[in-house]
Amino acid sequence: MSTEENKQLVLRWKEELWDKENLNIIDELLAPDYVGHMVFAPEPVRGRETFKHLMVPYLAAFDVQDTREFLVAEGDMVVIHDTYRVKHKGAFRGIPPTGKEATVTGIDIYRIAEEVVPLAVELPRRSIDLTTQP
Repeated sequence: MSTEENKQLVLRWKEELWDKENLNIIDELLAPDYVGHMVFAPEPVRGRETFKHLMVPYLAAFDVQDTREFLVAEGDMVVIHDTYRVKHKGAFRGIPPTGKEATVTGIDIYRIAEEVVPLAVELPRRSIDLTTQP
């Protein structure tokens, strides 16, 4: 695939996952042996089902608006910088919904192989405190 096709694939991934909350895209675009290194996961996320189980609570707990700021691609690698605007709408890890809103920026790195994503790496983001402050 060309670098432009790789960028379009990553944009489609982001749109389907975050904008449409379409978990079926995971089976379509993640490689069966996918490995993701994510700041919010204590260890590498291995495989489609593990990724789905990780995403379900996030999608249930937060309204997420993902603004894609820019993409850079070279060869089979795509780097994307996003700004996420999130609102805590549902229970998450024992914290009841607070209605709090936050903005988080992130950089993700994807490797594209045969029109699927076998590897993704997130660079550290600023943490969000969703608890009620005294």
